[in-house]
Amino acid sequence: MDKHTKKQLKRQTKALKKSLKRSLKEAKKAAKQQHRELVKLDKEQLKAMTDKWVAEALQMKPAKAKVISLRPLEQEAMTFARRPYKKSPCKRCPALRGGLCACAIKKQKRAA
Repeated sequence: MDKHTKKQLKRQTKALKKSLKRSLKEAKKAAKQQHRELVKLDKEQLKAMTDKWVAEALQMKPAKAKVISLRPLEQEAMTFARRPYKKSPCKRCPALRGGLCACAIKKQKRAA
């Protein structure tokens, strides 16, 4: 092979690579567009389904809850005070000996 044919071969391979890259890029772009259309269809179907469910939910009448009475917290309901409130509890914290933490009870009373 002489220089001239080698040069032509190089040019041809370069042009072939370039055209392959371009066609691959176009194929990827087409696949991406097709995927977008599928996703768009799925979104439309999903929206239609949610609209249908909302319409059904609006037609149903919710059951009304009756409040009979409100009771104050009982001793068993104070489980939050069974452990020390602070990270480093007081030295004489009753929660360390199985009682109720005074700090936790004070904090609960302030919040209420």
